[in-house]
Amino acid sequence: MLFYAFGQIRETIMDVASTLFFLGLILVADVVGLMWVLFERRPSYKEFAGMFGLGFLEVFINMICSVAGNVDTILLLESLYYLGSTVQLMFVWTLVWDYSIKSRNKKIFSLVGIIGDCDIILMLTNIKKNTVFTVEMEPTLENGNNYVLHHQYPGAYIHFGILIIFSLFTLTPLVYKYIVSRGVYRNRYGTILFVFLIATMVGLSNGYLNLNKLILQSSNVLIVFACYFVMCHLSPEQLTKITIHETLRNLNSGLCVFDAEGHIIESNELVFDFLHLNRGDVEALKIKLDEILAVRDARNKDRDSWMIEIPNLDNSVRYVKVDSGRIKDRHDELIGHYINVSDRTQEQITLQAEHFKATHDELTGLLNKEGFYEAASERMRKYPEDDYIVICTNVRDFKMVNDLFGFDKGNEIIQKMGAMLSMALHKEELLGRTVADQFAILSRKSIYDEFYFLDQLRGITNIITSSYYTMTIHCGVYEVSNHEMDVSLMCDRANMAISTISDFSENKIAVYDDEMMSTILHDRQVANHLDRAVARNEFLIYLQPQVDPEGRPLGAEALVRWNDPGKGILAPGAFISILEKTGCLYKLDLHVWELAARQLCDWKGTVFENLHISVNISPKDFYYLDIYKIFTGLVDRYKIDPAKLKLEITESALMNEPDRQFKIINRLHNVGFEFEIDDFGTGYSSLSMLKDMPADVLKIDMEFLHETENRERSRMILDSVISLAHQLDMKVITEGVEKKSQVEFLRDMGCSIFQGYYFSKPLPVDEFEEKYVGMMKH
Repeated sequence: MLFYAFGQIRETIMDVASTLFFLGLILVADVVGLMWVLFERRPSYKEFAGMFGLGFLEVFINMICSVAGNVDTILLLESLYYLGSTVQLMFVWTLVWDYSIKSRNKKIFSLVGIIGDCDIILMLTNIKKNTVFTVEMEPTLENGNNYVLHHQYPGAYIHFGILIIFSLFTLTPLVYKYIVSRGVYRNRYGTILFVFLIATMVGLSNGYLNLNKLILQSSNVLIVFACYFVMCHLSPEQLTKITIHETLRNLNSGLCVFDAEGHIIESNELVFDFLHLNRGDVEALKIKLDEILAVRDARNKDRDSWMIEIPNLDNSVRYVKVDSGRIKDRHDELIGHYINVSDRTQEQITLQAEHFKATHDELTGLLNKEGFYEAASERMRKYPEDDYIVICTNVRDFKMVNDLFGFDKGNEIIQKMGAMLSMALHKEELLGRTVADQFAILSRKSIYDEFYFLDQLRGITNIITSSYYTMTIHCGVYEVSNHEMDVSLMCDRANMAISTISDFSENKIAVYDDEMMSTILHDRQVANHLDRAVARNEFLIYLQPQVDPEGRPLGAEALVRWNDPGKGILAPGAFISILEKTGCLYKLDLHVWELAARQLCDWKGTVFENLHISVNISPKDFYYLDIYKIFTGLVDRYKIDPAKLKLEITESALMNEPDRQFKIINRLHNVGFEFEIDDFGTGYSSLSMLKDMPADVLKIDMEFLHETENRERSRMILDSVISLAHQLDMKVITEGVEKKSQVEFLRDMGCSIFQGYYFSKPLPVDEFEEKYVGMMKH
C-alpha cells in the first residue's frame, strides 16, 4: 500500500508539473503575441511580468481546485479565478484602446474603473455570501470527488453582464477604427476585430460548453498568433508595397532602382518625362541612364551628385540634377543601385538671374567690379597663351558734373560712357564699371591700339559741352605678367599709373612700371608711420607771424613740421601730399589743431596772450571729422577764447556739399570762431563765397600779381577786392610778401596785415617768442 500511495503521489505531481509547464509556455506565447499584435514591439519587463503572473495565477488556481477536496477552498479559489478574468479583460481593453484611439478619455476610463470595481466587490462577497455561484462536490469513480459550480444566482448574471460590457468596450474602438480607416489600415483593424470577436465568443460560450482550461488557453494562443501573422507580416507587406508604389507615383522627381546585375527593378513615370522618353520604354530608359552614369563612373561610387543639361524640343534647356548611389545590405554587400533625377530648371534660371544681378551693374548693364574680376580671371585661365593688358579709366573731377548738372545728368553721362566704350571695344575685350565713373577693360595686348583708344576717349569727352566744365578722362594701363595674380591687384596697378598723371585738362594714358610701386610703397610707409609719430610728439608747429606794416605781430599761422629722428626736420612738402593721397591728412590736422589750442592756453597770462593762431582746415576734414564738436571741445578743454583760434579754409574745401559745410561754419561762427578765406580768387565762385560764408578775414597771395602779363589789370582787381572786403567789414591779409616795395604798395591799397619772408620765415615756438617778446612788452 505504501508503494502504491507513493506511486500515485508521484504520478499526480508529474501530471501537475507537466501541465503547469505546458500552460506556462502557452501563457508566455500569449503575452508576447498579444503585445506584438497590438504594439508591434516586445513587451516591457513590467508588462510581461504582470500579464504572465496573472495568467499563471489563473492556471495555478485551476490546478489547485482540481486536487482540493474542501468546498470553501474551491469557492475561494474559483472566486479569485473569476476576479482575475475580469482584471485581465480590463487590461486587454486598455491595450486595445491605447492602440486604436491613441489618447485616453478620463470619463470613459473612470466609468470602466467603476464597473470593474463593482465586479471585484461582487466576487469578493461571493466568498462568504454565494452571491454569484456555489460549489457542490460530486463523487466519481475515477478520482473519488469532483466539484460543480452552480450559477443560478443574480450575481452571476451581473458578473457575466460586466464581462459582456468589457467585451463591448474592447470591440467598440476596433469597430470605430475599422469604419473610419481605409485601405490596408482598414484590413489591419478588421483582422484584429475578427480575432477578438472569435475570442469573445469562445469565452462567452465556455459557460455553456464547460471547455477544458488547457483547450481554452491553447485556442486563445492560436487566435493571438493568427492575428499576429496577419498584422505583423501579411498586412505590413501589402502596406509596404502599396506605400512604395504610391510614394514613387507622387514623387516630384524621377527615381529608378537597379539590381546588382544592372537590371531595372523599379521606376516611376517622371524619370521617363524628365529624360524625354516614352513612358514604359524600359530598354530606352536603361540605355539613357547607363550613358548618364558612365560619364561620372557613378556605378563605382557610393554617392555622387551632379547637374546635366537636356535639350527640349523648343530649343530651350532643361536643367536636371542627378543623384546616384549604391544600395548595400546590412552585411555591406552590394544589392543594387539607384538614380534620382529632379528638374532644377527654374531654380537654375533663378540662380543665373541672381548671379547676373550680383555680377552686373544696374545702371549700365555692364559687369560690376566683382563680375569683372571674375570674368577677367576666367578669361585668362581659359586662354593662358595670350598676353593681356588691364585698362582703368577715371573721369577727372566727375563730382563737379553732379554738382553742376545734377545726379540724373551724371547717371545719363555714365550710361553713355558705358555704351560708347562697349561699341569701341573688340568683341573679345571685357568691359566693366568698377565704381562711380570708373571703368575697367581687359584686352589682349595684340589688339590694343593706344591712338585708336585715345580717339575714342575724345569722342566720349564730347558728351559734355559746357563753358563751366571740360570733361577729361585719364587712363592707366597695366601689362599682365602673371595670369594668376588677382585681377583686383591688376586694377590697382593701373590706377597707380593714373595717379601719376598731372592735372592736365586733356585725355592721357599712363602705363604702370615698377618704379610706381616703389613710390606707392614709400607713400604707404609714410602714412603707416603717422600714428606712431603723433604718439611720440614728432610733429611740431612752426609759427609764421602775421604783422602790421611796422612788423609788430598780431598773430601767426600754424604750419606743421616733422621732426623725424633719422632725417631731422622735414618740411610739409615731404609728407603732406602723401598723407593727402592716402587719406590720412585729417589725423595730422587734428593733431595740429590740438597743438595750436595748447599753445594759446600756454600764452594766457603772458605778453603773447592777445595774439591769435590760425589753423588750416583741409577739404577732407569735413568728411572724416565732426568739425563743430572738435573745435568747441578744444575751446572748452583749454579754456581759450574761440576768436584766438582762427580757422583758415581754402575755396576748394567748400566746393563739395557747400550747403552742409556752410551750416557747420555758421554754427562755429555763432559761438565766436573767426574764419579766414585762403587763396581767394583762385576758385570758381569766389564772390558767391563772400555772399554765403560768414568770413572775417580775406587772405590774398602775392602770386595773384605775378601770374599774369597784365599787371595793371591785376592791380585794379586787387584794389577792388580789398575795397570790397573793407565794405564787408573784413580784414585783409596779404601773404607771400618778400620785398619792402610790396609792403608799401599794398599799404597804399589799404592792406594792413602782412605775412611773408620779408618779415619772417616760419619759426619754432621758442624762436618766435624770443624774437617778439621785446616788441610785445612795448
